[in-house]
Amino acid sequence: MATALLTFVTLLWLVRLLSTGEYGAYVVLVAGMEITLAITTLGLPWVTARYLPEFRLYASGKMLMHFVWQVIAWIALFLIAGALLLLAAVPWLLPSEFLQYADVVKLYLLLLLIEGLGRYIRESILGPLMQQGWAQISQVVRNLVFLLSISITVSQGTVHLYHVVSAELVASVFGTILALYGMTRYLHMYRDLQGKNSWQPPEWSEMWRIARYMYLGNLVTQAYNPQVFVFLIQRYLGLEATALFGFLRSLYGQVANYLPATLLSNLIRPKLMASFVGTGGMTELTRSANLVGKLSMFALMPILIFVWLAGSELINLLSGGKFNEADSYLAGLLLALIPLSQRQLLEIVAVASEKSHLCSWGAVLGMLALPMAYLLLESGQGLWSVITSIIVSQILFSGTLLIALTHTTTYYFDVIGFFKLIVAAVIGFVFTQQLAFSIQSWLDLLLTAIFSCSLFLLISFFIKPFYMEERERLNRLFNRKIFIW
Repeated sequence: MATALLTFVTLLWLVRLLSTGEYGAYVVLVAGMEITLAITTLGLPWVTARYLPEFRLYASGKMLMHFVWQVIAWIALFLIAGALLLLAAVPWLLPSEFLQYADVVKLYLLLLLIEGLGRYIRESILGPLMQQGWAQISQVVRNLVFLLSISITVSQGTVHLYHVVSAELVASVFGTILALYGMTRYLHMYRDLQGKNSWQPPEWSEMWRIARYMYLGNLVTQAYNPQVFVFLIQRYLGLEATALFGFLRSLYGQVANYLPATLLSNLIRPKLMASFVGTGGMTELTRSANLVGKLSMFALMPILIFVWLAGSELINLLSGGKFNEADSYLAGLLLALIPLSQRQLLEIVAVASEKSHLCSWGAVLGMLALPMAYLLLESGQGLWSVITSIIVSQILFSGTLLIALTHTTTYYFDVIGFFKLIVAAVIGFVFTQQLAFSIQSWLDLLLTAIFSCSLFLLISFFIKPFYMEERERLNRLFNRKIFIW
């Protein structure tokens, strides 16, 4: 909750502080960092996701420590190599609109190194080791330092892009140091852990095999992810359209990051991996994946209803009037979260069942969205070109993975449960739309959100998308009798 609030406040503040051109440039820099981090990981996050729970269950403390530091060394080496290559290529990569930001770009490369290491430790080391407390403390401190730095700059005068990047660099240093401290503290605590004598650690050749498939799939996916579309928009539509899409993508990212499948991923992923490695097998893995997938859809549907009803007014108010012609862009973009919320779980199932090569096939088919975006941009469809392509790419990836897993393993998808959630959302949207709310203020937005959410919950109560066993498991998870439908 703290991380979500701080990130949201930062997003709204930056879009108001920076000029439209500088905010567009900032969006491009963030997109470049995300792409670089995805390329330089070489699949190591999936190695830790798959094998760290196994090391924690069966390895000795020294073996666990050795494995973690090996992975950290690899990722640091790849990050440094990537940053140096980009530094050498900066003069050729920068478009003419960015020549005035050349110094900022070089500073951003240093940020890439520090932020990349901190993010990797939080998500790929502390997460699988069930140290979410330290991961969240690190993230919250990072965001607090960033807001404090920006506040100091605002008190001294006008804020420009250079000040924002400098503040992010300072914040990332604090966040990464805390993440490192949390990791070393945990490893020191378990240094005397006795492993199981009958267990042998997997060879790196085996681990690289999983990393290779997941990395190749991820590399192909990078060709048509929202970050790449940022560069297409900048090329075809200019920095102002890039600023609008960047703001929409940030809101989209906020919703995506706090869906249950993502928010609890650092808990869910090691739990699912451990259950599959242990006695549960594919049956328990399937049951848990379907439950979390439906929980994510359950959280997403009322948000979709609300945004379809009041998306333009919401964007206008959030941006302080800077983007007052957003149409239904945000609602269209959020539709991509329906397949995306399932994709993350399907990838976990594929890796756990040693079918990671299926992710590569899904990524390759998803590439069909890239020429679609190009053709739509050429035909003058504006931002809808990119939004449509993002939706299609997620459907192709998740659909391919779902069909392949169903036919090659005993995994099954709860079609009836998901269909009920979609029906509840459609009925709620149609009914609420007939009331024709007039939205002029924050109070109107709040009332619309409360009404649409309440209506969705009421419909869900009657059609019951969760089975009895699932409702009992959710109530045990939250230690409250919340889910009675």
